[in-house]
Amino acid sequence: VRTRQVRAFFLLVVTRAGGISLRDVRGVVIVCAMQAPPGPEAPTGPQYSAGGTNNVGALLNTDAGDESLQKYKAQLLGAAAQGDLGDTSDPRKLIVTEFRVMFNNNFPDLVFTPDSPAGMQKLKEIGMTIKEGIEYKFRISFKVQHEILAGLKFCNKTKKMGFTNSDELMIGSYPPQTAPHVFEFPRNEWMEAPKGMMYRGNYTSTDKFVDSDGVTHLEYQYPLKIAK
Repeated sequence: VRTRQVRAFFLLVVTRAGGISLRDVRGVVIVCAMQAPPGPEAPTGPQYSAGGTNNVGALLNTDAGDESLQKYKAQLLGAAAQGDLGDTSDPRKLIVTEFRVMFNNNFPDLVFTPDSPAGMQKLKEIGMTIKEGIEYKFRISFKVQHEILAGLKFCNKTKKMGFTNSDELMIGSYPPQTAPHVFEFPRNEWMEAPKGMMYRGNYTSTDKFVDSDGVTHLEYQYPLKIAK
């Protein structure tokens, strides 16, 4: 699925948008407000910078005597501040539980569950078929475990014969918790699938979820068809 490129919103300082931030001794900044004017492409929910420590305990132990600061951290960290770090017996830091493509008409959603072997096999074998010119968006549900996951990006590469197209979308930075996070793009509008004889046909698409350290947490390939 082709996405539009979106710039990252994770900065180490408060800028012209006037976002509220706090810094611990390691240089970590938790951003309460986005560092750019809000819009349909801006990630929602608590956002964390990619710098410094991602360890929730270390972050909470910094300035432990500052009651107001601790309350502020707890508010932004949510369930993680109460010890919910997800399933710590599972070594994975990111689990994508659902990838959903939604259409702006009566077409049924395309729903895939990459967290299960059967769901991943379905995606690899059946893939996605999208009608040309149709309006669509996608929703990703995912769990973060163990520590803060910083600067998560969705990377897509689509190939058809000699044609290759690559895009990156910044999902954001999220704290660990048992409940899944949900990211929808675009939030307030729709994308349009390409149309015309030039774009119709069969593609091979590769998706990757990569964090700010360059670690690939999930990668898979599937067939994509633009149909008439």
